[in-house]
Amino acid sequence: MSSFVKVRIIDSEIQGKTGYQTDHRPLVEPVQRNRSNRYLEISRKERTVKMKIKALIAAFSLILGSCVSSPDSSAHAPAVEPVKAAEEPSIAMLIERGDTAGLQALFKGREQANAPDGAGLYPLHSAVLRKSSEMVGILLSMGAAPDPVDPDGKTPLRYAVDSGDAASARELVLKGASVFLADKAGVSPLDAAIAKGFTGSIVDRRSASARGSHGETPLHVAVDRLSLDAVKTILSLDPDLSARDSSGRTPLDAAFMHPGSLASAAIAELLVSRNAPSNLDDFSYFVRAVRDTNYARARFVDGATVLHEAVRFDHKGYLAFFLERGVPVDARNASGSTALHDAIRLDRLDSAKALIDKGADPNARDGSGNTPLHLALPSAQSQVSVDMLLAAGADPSIKDKGGNTALHIAVSLGYPPSLVDILIARGAPVDAANVEGDTSLAMAIRRRNGPLVATLSGKGASLFVKNAKGETPLSIALADGAESTVMLLGASPRNARDDSGDSPYHHAVRLLSAADTIAAMKTLGFDPSARNNEGDTALHLATRSNAREQGLALLSAGSDPFSANAAGATPLSLALSQKAGPLAWFFTDAVMASRDSSGNGPLHYAAMAGLAEGAAFLASKGVDIDARNAAGQSPMMLALRKDSTGTVNTLLSLGADIKARDSSGATALHLAVYWNSTECLRLLARSASDLDPRDYTGKTPLRDAVDKANVSATAFLLERGADPLARDNSGETPLHAAARQADERFASALASKAKRIDVRDDSGATPLLEAAYAETPKTARVLAALGASIHARDSTGESPLSYALKKGGNLLAAMLDEKTARSSDADGRSVLRVIIEAKPSVEFVETALAAGASPNDRDAFGRSPLHAAAMSGYSGLVTRLASAGADLFVRDSEGATPAGIALAKANSGSDEAIRAMFGTNPNSADYLGDTVLHYAAAAGLDKAVQSLLALGADPGIRNAAGETPADVARRRGYETLAKLLGN
Repeated sequence: MSSFVKVRIIDSEIQGKTGYQTDHRPLVEPVQRNRSNRYLEISRKERTVKMKIKALIAAFSLILGSCVSSPDSSAHAPAVEPVKAAEEPSIAMLIERGDTAGLQALFKGREQANAPDGAGLYPLHSAVLRKSSEMVGILLSMGAAPDPVDPDGKTPLRYAVDSGDAASARELVLKGASVFLADKAGVSPLDAAIAKGFTGSIVDRRSASARGSHGETPLHVAVDRLSLDAVKTILSLDPDLSARDSSGRTPLDAAFMHPGSLASAAIAELLVSRNAPSNLDDFSYFVRAVRDTNYARARFVDGATVLHEAVRFDHKGYLAFFLERGVPVDARNASGSTALHDAIRLDRLDSAKALIDKGADPNARDGSGNTPLHLALPSAQSQVSVDMLLAAGADPSIKDKGGNTALHIAVSLGYPPSLVDILIARGAPVDAANVEGDTSLAMAIRRRNGPLVATLSGKGASLFVKNAKGETPLSIALADGAESTVMLLGASPRNARDDSGDSPYHHAVRLLSAADTIAAMKTLGFDPSARNNEGDTALHLATRSNAREQGLALLSAGSDPFSANAAGATPLSLALSQKAGPLAWFFTDAVMASRDSSGNGPLHYAAMAGLAEGAAFLASKGVDIDARNAAGQSPMMLALRKDSTGTVNTLLSLGADIKARDSSGATALHLAVYWNSTECLRLLARSASDLDPRDYTGKTPLRDAVDKANVSATAFLLERGADPLARDNSGETPLHAAARQADERFASALASKAKRIDVRDDSGATPLLEAAYAETPKTARVLAALGASIHARDSTGESPLSYALKKGGNLLAAMLDEKTARSSDADGRSVLRVIIEAKPSVEFVETALAAGASPNDRDAFGRSPLHAAAMSGYSGLVTRLASAGADLFVRDSEGATPAGIALAKANSGSDEAIRAMFGTNPNSADYLGDTVLHYAAAAGLDKAVQSLLALGADPGIRNAAGETPADVARRRGYETLAKLLGN
């Protein structure tokens, strides 16, 4: 029998105890197994049995070793059916089936333990894949080499690491498996173990001192892989910290080889704390700081902190390490710089960002007053660093010791406009001045940097900020000539002004700039007639200072010679009024032919300025003496504005037409009144043949004087005989106009000269009605006192009285005096009657009564105000009129009395009229002695009688005939009423 068959027989015996066959087919299948996972699951009880099996295998090992290749046909078969001979299984099959006994028996020598299968896997690989440390141990004890490699170059130890099989890994390491042997991808078992946190399973005290192909120890590898956990694990094995690899590196040196890693710093801290040596001087600060233990306290050359040193050596990971351990981020060195200053200065942008992220102050100043932003601008990576700092809140308005902001520095270094735009957008003041007084714009124009000049100007930089020498950006440009001026002004606002309102043209004149510079401003679109705060144009300045070149350049550029300043002076008037005589250079052909927007020419302006000599000078040059402007006014007419009799006389002497009219028909007299030219008015009136010429609206000079409220002109013209009743085109007279004036002197003066006071205009309005419409009570009082009718109606039926009643007591009181209060209208209605019908107001009745109105005035129908008040039910007015002495029993043309009206209303259910009329005197009687009770009894008005009795009327009073009210009732057949009256 072959050894294989013997093993099968032994397995058959074993299976009765375990319930498993050696090929893993259970006699009873209690669990459906996953065929993809052929690993045998053995219960605790089965493992105990397996230990016994191992003992049996050991007992039969000699037999297996001698019989594997010599089958014995005489051996007795077991008491089972003969098994059909099968091929001897391979080692891979035995491992796959978990057949340890078969595996033990199979090996007659070591050669099979080191032979790969068809897939290139060695027995040890397969054993590890099974996670069977037991099989791994057997294979190793049978002489299997510990480091065979599969087609990918992976060793069994690598398999153990990848599968997390610590037991197999230990078996392999104990037999000398290398932790350094890398696969084709360059990954060693140690690399994989470190990555998986498996280091402790493959590194022990013996292997901790092992060396790789480059002389590295496991600690070197753990450090290079930046695994703090792996380093801690290996350090627990007390490795040699001074061990050097083939490059001479200690483990601490290896840590320092990763300056950008935070993990490297943590590992280095741990190694330094174990007194690990290093030969790298750049990290001496780190070693000192760790040994000092107080990182914030550590100081180095020039007072540098660990942060400064980490930045200096570009140790980004170590910088992060110290920041995480609370080293103050804004700590300063001896020169006042923070680590952020150094990071920006050295272009360590990653470090700068790390510092900013930890709260570094982007506006901290160093000993020279520089902020990080100042230092960023001269750096190679300025754009990136500037963006970073601005995003962190860097203030571009902060100045260094020279007073320079970031904007000054950017301009001085010639940065592109894009950066300047960013700085301004983030708050850099565009007009900030440094200690020399220069703004960024002044620096840019001095350097003739067109793009920056345009950018700054476009962002509102002022042209007019003065430096310590009195220079401004504009003055620098003007002094440099037209090219620089165009460069500066090209992007500037066309309405640019300094605090005095001066434009670039004003400055050009003051600096006596060349003519081509002034011409360039015109080309750019600047207004050559721009005025400053005093109203002066640049041409005013040139004319006043007799700056011929600049003045002619301005005139050529189109500067307005007629523009008046705040004092009314024009460049033309200044040119005419020079002490040495008119400036001949000013009066070019273009100036002489020029007109302003109103059509005024040089002679008009000379006349308006009252320049008699200037007018004569211009006339001598052939100017038309009666030239008209757009309003049809001649120079002589405009001379009236200044009330310049000298100019008027000069023009008249030169042939000016005194009778000329302007486009509105106004004469010189009209205009003298209009402009309040008192002296010229007197001059013209003395030679005028007609004091009442009418303009095209029919108004006379007197009318204009009244409309303008010109007291002196009004008085003068009236005195000279002007007509106060001269009508205009609508029939209005100067007296109507005077009535509208609040100043009653006008109405008084004109009315005293008027032939009649109630003259009507085309609408029928009288001057008094105009006064009412204008609500001028003082004027109304004057006119009423002079006899103006308060009842005169216009075409709408409105009278002064009716309008006054609409507007209120002041106007009404002004119109009523003793005479007007007793007056009646065309219908015979008294003032009281009009009040009751138009505006039934006790206040107005009181006003009229106080002025002298009679309560018993009657109209053409004999009706008194009391009739009207009683019929309308105005109880308050009834009471007031009754108390004022109104006759209660007066009869109108129809025989009705106020008392009768009241009694009739009472008998119909409303006794309000009775109470109003008789409340204070219920026994009022007529001239025949009949009381109101007699009247009620005679009319049979029982309800009225009852109301009167309730008021206290005496039923016992007898009339002139000796009758009581009861007697009258009985006589009239009202027996019941007589009984009511008590008789």
